[in-house]
Amino acid sequence: MRIPRFVVRRLLTLIPVALAVIAAAFGMIHLIPGDPAIIILGVDADPERIGEAREALGLNDPLPVQFWNYLKDLLGGDLGTSFFTRQPVLEVVLDKLPQTTMLALAGIGAALLISTPLGVIAALRSHRRGRAGGDQTAFTMTTSILVATPDFLMGTLLVYFFAVRNRWFPVAGSEGAMSLVLPAFALGISLAGIQARVVRASVLASIDGPYVRTLRAIGVSERRIQTRHVMRNAAIPVLTLLSVEFGRLLAGALIVENIFARPGLGTLVVDSISRRDIPAIQGSILVIALVILVVNMLMDIVAAAIDPRLELR
Repeated sequence: MRIPRFVVRRLLTLIPVALAVIAAAFGMIHLIPGDPAIIILGVDADPERIGEAREALGLNDPLPVQFWNYLKDLLGGDLGTSFFTRQPVLEVVLDKLPQTTMLALAGIGAALLISTPLGVIAALRSHRRGRAGGDQTAFTMTTSILVATPDFLMGTLLVYFFAVRNRWFPVAGSEGAMSLVLPAFALGISLAGIQARVVRASVLASIDGPYVRTLRAIGVSERRIQTRHVMRNAAIPVLTLLSVEFGRLLAGALIVENIFARPGLGTLVVDSISRRDIPAIQGSILVIALVILVVNMLMDIVAAAIDPRLELR
């Protein structure tokens, strides 16, 4: 399937997925204890004022009616209005989205910066030594430590050693590129452990392929084989992993943003949950889900561009 048809087909699949996400988010949010009207006015507020606030916010309507009204507003491009800031949710989310997307992409970059040399070196050493047990054990231990380290713990450690103790990077905020380094590595190190294993397995599978033996037989240099052919074929599984892991990475970004006090969707979601700001929570979840689906589609297109043998479905 060619790319234009593939894009149209994927965009059409966004509709039922978006509806499922909206329904799930709507149901879960209304299970959260607490009354938004009481949170806004305070527990000591007059019951009559609380009732008026609930009526103004549309909270007195039955849940099916609230859900139907929300869907009608969505069709008009309206994600609702924040209960607290009284700003349009779409405006607030789009204002925060670039920060979170930038952090997620920086996390991918940090993960690739660690995992690519780690996986390639481990694969080449294992290939030269016939998959030596010692190399495999050290590699497995290293990647296991990376995978097992939670984002919040890695973020805390990075802040202590590189921001508080040595003052090489800013402790928090989003001013300049330097403030992005620590959050990116806090987010990407766990992914790097998984990616390194995939890179190693992919390089080993490619370097023993029949086409590599043919290239060697016709006199192509080993460096050219590795850089132009082996690495290109090994990149496909890595891209597939990234498309699958991007959702988890974006969820991790919401946590890391709060550790480093970055003004992204993570801060918005946490604040909205604590305030029970239903429109802001629903809008954030919907936009995050759509971003994940679009990124998966783009990853498939990039993989097909690298290897034309792949069929876009």
